[in-house]
Amino acid sequence: MSFYSIYIAFNQDPEVPPLELGNIMEPAPIPFSFDTTGWKVLFVVLVVLCVYLLYRLYLNFKHNQYRRDAVAEIVALNQDAKLPELEFITKSVFILKRTALQSYPRESVASLQGNDWIAFLDKTKRDVNFSKYKQDIANAVYCETFNNTNFNKEEFFKMSLKWIKNHA
Repeated sequence: MSFYSIYIAFNQDPEVPPLELGNIMEPAPIPFSFDTTGWKVLFVVLVVLCVYLLYRLYLNFKHNQYRRDAVAEIVALNQDAKLPELEFITKSVFILKRTALQSYPRESVASLQGNDWIAFLDKTKRDVNFSKYKQDIANAVYCETFNNTNFNKEEFFKMSLKWIKNHA
């Protein structure tokens, strides 16, 4: 027995009958409806948010078009079995340079050549090692000669592809 019930038992007047409260009166249930103003505001906010997200996705898609184009070009170069290594290297380096000009400041990229260009490629993307092919690139691009039998076209292609996809 609780303290409150003991208090009531001692202090209740014996001549007054105990209080009968009866059944609890519950209000009628509120019907659920989407017709209220809050739902309309929420709907408008969600629509605006979805439109904004779609717009941002579209801008991102358009911004990365140069990557998709470069990937398609370098894949086409790799699939051309008749293309000699000299042209493959020259065209690949041209694609890499054009791609770099799209995403890095022109002042810092356009003037790069030779060892500085190779160092830039290695510095801007980890897990690539263009300096391994430094001499082959220099001979192909600047001297228009190629005489290395140890050149791994597939590895150079994969490095170029990785750099284009993940450079920035």
